[in-house]
Amino acid sequence: MITAERLDPLLTTAGSDYDREALRLHLERYEFAAARARDRLVVDCACGTGYGSAMLAGAGAASVVGVDIEESAVAFASRHHAHERISYVAADATAYIPPFAPNLWVTLETVEHLPDPEAYLRATWARLAPDALLIASVPTTVSTDGNPFHLTDFTRASWRRLLAATGFVAEDELVQTHRYTLKQIFGAERGERQRQVRRNLLGYYVAHPSVAWARVSLTARRGLVHEYTTVVARRAARPEGAGGSS
Repeated sequence: MITAERLDPLLTTAGSDYDREALRLHLERYEFAAARARDRLVVDCACGTGYGSAMLAGAGAASVVGVDIEESAVAFASRHHAHERISYVAADATAYIPPFAPNLWVTLETVEHLPDPEAYLRATWARLAPDALLIASVPTTVSTDGNPFHLTDFTRASWRRLLAATGFVAEDELVQTHRYTLKQIFGAERGERQRQVRRNLLGYYVAHPSVAWARVSLTARRGLVHEYTTVVARRAARPEGAGGSS
């Protein structure tokens, strides 16, 4: 169940140092979201193994629907992170329509996986109650080179622009830094997640020179680092370019 995209406190204890730090940061993101969950109707979209959904429910959410495309992850969540106020659903993030209008939509490390991030966020806007909150995170340093599951690279500025363009007004932000070593990624210290690093990385850089330059520039400025930016954003009256009323 530990993959390049899925972590869980029940599974990562014996993992690598890299995995444990990644889990610590992911827990911190869910704590950031949980602080705003009390009494809200919550969708946790791309919930993975469900531990974050359980954190949201434990923080006092009125109800939580944990949604993930992987049936095995949903089954794990139902067994290990069950809660009386949580229901888990196997569904595609881009197509799922909740049976109610949520006033909190949590979607951590989801957007970078999607072929059309803007369409997903516009659809999320349409599903939310007026004045609802979106809490969403993405990597804001280059990640498409090492992670074969990521389709889009973001910066903090481009992430904010996308949110604004899809009808959300940013109110708060959590920026996290994960420093790592080459030994953790390629050497004897690597864990299960690092074994899933993109194969033929040099060939990928040849085919994607802008990504190669982004990696070189980042490393020269900041060293070996991942950055994640989680934004709390409020649903505005209308997304840019949308017609009709909210």
